Amino acid sequence: REVLAQGRLKDFGPLLLIWGAAMVVLVQTNDLGSGLLLFGIFLAMLYVATGRALYAAGGLVLFVVGAAAIYRVVPRVESRVSNWLDPWADANGAGYQSVQSLFSIGNGGFGGTGLGRGTFTTTEGNPIIPFLNTDFIYSAIAQELGLVGSAGLLLVFMLFIARGMRVALVAGDGFSKLLAAGLTFGFALQTFIIVGGVLRVIPLTGITLPFVSYGGSSVVANFVLLAGLMLVSDRANARA
Repeated sequence: REVLAQGRLKDFGPLLLIWGAAMVVLVQTNDLGSGLLLFGIFLAMLYVATGRALYAAGGLVLFVVGAAAIYRVVPRVESRVSNWLDPWADANGAGYQSVQSLFSIGNGGFGGTGLGRGTFTTTEGNPIIPFLNTDFIYSAIAQELGLVGSAGLLLVFMLFIARGMRVALVAGDGFSKLLAAGLTFGFALQTFIIVGGVLRVIPLTGITLPFVSYGGSSVVANFVLLAGLMLVSDRANARA
């Protein structure tokens, strides 16, 4: 930590290494979300460890430059970005999911259609929004619970994040602080990536919504995250 805080040029090596790994993930998976999540958690922990915003800002610039370069050479990534910018250009093809997701959110209005009363299948029984229970679960929530329910869910997530950061602040040692901060920021970034993708704030990715989307490994990982935060909190309270 002390070495990194000095800001020597050679200390940017770990930053470049993780950036390279994130770019490899982006190329191999054709998915912005996984690479952004990996690199974002690293940048957050780097900032917590050093207190230098320069590292985080430089890393963010590196990621944007790398993602822009990959966008130009990887057709799948270019297609995802194009669908994000204008899904209506191919509303019955590549942009179908995004368009139907937006219709679902709009159909929910302020108060929603009611829990369990959403329309997600055609009269023939085919899903209107593919992968609804994983990638687009937030669209279903917005339709059934409306703006009130979907905003309420985000407030619950924000409360979780605030408590996680509180745990990081009261942690008694450097490792516990880094662990709590990294776990909390990972949760926050994962939520932003999937909700932002559904709402077209950023390109859509295949990351699940924590504790909500269907998926065994995702649920297990989120509970491990929660257990880690509870462990750090318990140790901090024991020392108080």
